[in-house]
Amino acid sequence: MKRGPLIAIEGIDGTGKGTQAQLLKQALTRAGRKVALFSFPAYERTLAGALIGAYLDGRMGPPRQIDSRFTAVLYALDRFELKSAIEKARDAGSVVLCDRYVGSNLAHQSARTPPGERQALRRMIEKLEFGLFGLPRADLVVYLDMPDALAQERIRLKAARGYTRKQMDELEADRAHLRAALGEYRRQAKKSPGWRRVATVTRDGSPRSREDIHADVLKALREKRLL
Repeated sequence: MKRGPLIAIEGIDGTGKGTQAQLLKQALTRAGRKVALFSFPAYERTLAGALIGAYLDGRMGPPRQIDSRFTAVLYALDRFELKSAIEKARDAGSVVLCDRYVGSNLAHQSARTPPGERQALRRMIEKLEFGLFGLPRADLVVYLDMPDALAQERIRLKAARGYTRKQMDELEADRAHLRAALGEYRRQAKKSPGWRRVATVTRDGSPRSREDIHADVLKALREKRLL
């Protein structure tokens, strides 16, 4: 049996990653493919996910006072706890969809790190996730690009989450962090051949429909011969 591919959907908070992951899962299922969907952080499935929820809720203290190397390890551990489930699904021929993956760790932790220290942090994260923990690299990363102002507006419309009672968690409420993370995502998308950027707004800044965005996601899969 041919091993299933791993597809990651990335973007800052509020870009519609969960929506696009669900639409893609439905499309792949209609096409006759088996699909396994993983969402990170896995707040209710892993020990590390529960700790990440406490961190984002501010119960570990202000995020700006917590070393990004520590949080990078937590996010990597969250994925490592589900590594066997990911590999089992791929071995069974399923397409593995990840709502956030390693690119998210690279973007958000780099955004919390002084510019002169970011390259060293990126090397550490890649060594940890792909080297020490042996997580598989994505066959395709679909990056949903959205301006930080619109993303924060969308965050305010989110339904209640189990890990926080706040309308926005500590990082979602930090506009400067969202802007820095956006810059890091755009840097990755520009330099990484396995990434495909999908615009979520038109040239005049108007939001695109989820259906139009989904069509571009499917196009990215076809270009990689994954659909």
